[in-house]
Amino acid sequence: MAKGIYEIKNIDDYKNRLTEYQKKILIRHCNRYEIKPVIIAWYDDWEDFCSDWCEQIGYTRTEARKRLNSGNGEFCKFSNGEIVRLSM
Repeated sequence: MAKGIYEIKNIDDYKNRLTEYQKKILIRHCNRYEIKPVIIAWYDDWEDFCSDWCEQIGYTRTEARKRLNSGNGEFCKFSNGEIVRLSM
């Protein structure tokens, strides 16, 4: 899809947790990275993220942080600490 075409109505929020502000942030993120706004995982904070990626998958905390900050848009971090993973 072309850059900048996603709108709030396109968001697939399987937990129905997004605030209106988070929806705006997510759409801006998705349009920037040209990623469909389909949330496949939701983390309450960094520790919750690590419990999944380190304890369950086997990444070190350093590897998990690199994955989180990879720059490909797979994850969107919100100012309250919550993190969502998007379908790539």
